[in-house]
Amino acid sequence: MLNWLKNILSREKTSKKEKTLSAIIAFCYVGVLGYAGSVTPGNWYEALAKPTAMPPNYVFSIVWPILFVLLAASAYYVWNHYKTKFRRNFYAILYAINGVLIYFWSQLFFGQQNIIGALYVIIGIIIVSELMILVAFANRKSAAYFLMPYLLWILFATYLNASILVLN
Repeated sequence: MLNWLKNILSREKTSKKEKTLSAIIAFCYVGVLGYAGSVTPGNWYEALAKPTAMPPNYVFSIVWPILFVLLAASAYYVWNHYKTKFRRNFYAILYAINGVLIYFWSQLFFGQQNIIGALYVIIGIIIVSELMILVAFANRKSAAYFLMPYLLWILFATYLNASILVLN
């Protein structure tokens, strides 16, 4: 009976200035971490045995920017369309942790050539991603849907990481 009131109260709760600032922060954060985490694979990577499902290298340079935009869009929507401040802040913490883990995965796998260490980090990314989806779903379903392709890609990347570990 009071669903209309509930819908009104759960809509945007931020000012135009905060919306703009949150968009800038969300997009810059993943952009900076994506750029900082990008490491040229080098000859050692080319010499590794890879699974048959390994896509060509150019696919990664297409997929990751799309995923970063979806991550930032999800963060924007959770920040500006929230039901409780706790969920909003918890999501922001998860978003920050996720970005740091993405950075560390790249540094471990490509920079330090530590395939097993990278596998541990990517498992952490899966856990954080799932928590992000749960929190986003509780706030705004579209924000959770933006994260689904990211989680699928991370699961695929985990398969690739584990396969490279086993094959080498």
